[in-house]
Amino acid sequence: MNKFIKRFPKQVDIVLVIVGFSIGANFFVFLKLSGLDEIGFYEFSELNHFHWSAPSMAGLLIGVAFSLLEYRVFPLWASRVPHYAMILLRITTFSMAMVTSLIIVHTFTDVVLEDESLSSSILQTREFLWSGVFISLFVYLMLLGMALNFVRAMGNRFGHGILFNYLVGKYREPVEENRIFMFVDLNGSTRIAELLGHTKYSRFLNKCFSDLASLLPKYDAEIYQYVGDEAVVTWNMNRLKDHTRPAFLFFEYERLLLENDEEYQQKFGVSPTFKASIHAGLVIVTELGIRRKELAYHGDVLNTASRVLELCSQMKKKLLTTSVLSDIFRRENSLSVHFVSDLVLRGKNNTTAVFCVEKET
Repeated sequence: MNKFIKRFPKQVDIVLVIVGFSIGANFFVFLKLSGLDEIGFYEFSELNHFHWSAPSMAGLLIGVAFSLLEYRVFPLWASRVPHYAMILLRITTFSMAMVTSLIIVHTFTDVVLEDESLSSSILQTREFLWSGVFISLFVYLMLLGMALNFVRAMGNRFGHGILFNYLVGKYREPVEENRIFMFVDLNGSTRIAELLGHTKYSRFLNKCFSDLASLLPKYDAEIYQYVGDEAVVTWNMNRLKDHTRPAFLFFEYERLLLENDEEYQQKFGVSPTFKASIHAGLVIVTELGIRRKELAYHGDVLNTASRVLELCSQMKKKLLTTSVLSDIFRRENSLSVHFVSDLVLRGKNNTTAVFCVEKET
């Protein structure tokens, strides 16, 4: 289940929204049935006049409209409209889509299920739109939409797999996991920041990391965190069938940046390049904080990966890894792996062998 969520995040979002609205609409009707004579889409005195298909159809239609707006319409407007105006535009557009959906379902139910005339159905729909039930239903669905959108946004922010584990309480107590970490860092960040200025540099980083995030589902990866101009990507090693995916994710990211180079040049006048380090091992995963909770990984694995990343700059290498994964990468014919240095870790007497990974052309 968790793997499916990580592999198809957008599809999971859409299903979540549609199912959420369908369940929510039925729950609204349940509440009305529990305490009021006037419910959902009808005013009636006999229970057999009510069709449970009505709230289900309304929830389905509203969920589909919501998904289309969020994935097809709003992204096109986001870059052209100021943020405050975008908020008002989202609320207005979704409100119109929701009212339209309710009108369609109300009319369809009257004409098809109740076998009433279209003119009679239009009159009843008009009365419904001015009823107190409609106002309460409208407010309820708006709040439901905000809640579903919040869950969807959190999934996109932290990763659907991580969010799922957090919701089921997997990490309330420290858990030991065998994980791969890849630290991805922007080359020449200081120079680029000075060239672009703070605001434009922030947009530049956002574009870079958005391109990276677009590749994560394909490679079963999750974002652990963003730290300045650095992104930390992680995999559960026990669930990952192909342990070469971290290396191929990096090279695919390189290819995508080159493919989008013209867009970067037009918007920022800069062509981004990145370096990366990959390391794996046992870490402790746990929730930190009380008022502001955060999922954190603890262990030498992250410290080692960070030190290997520093070595990338010193040795002018794009991708470095340790002996934990070097043999696995070496078995892949399209990858070239060779030893570059022994890394002495701070506070430790032992050294870590570091290898350069390149893709064969």
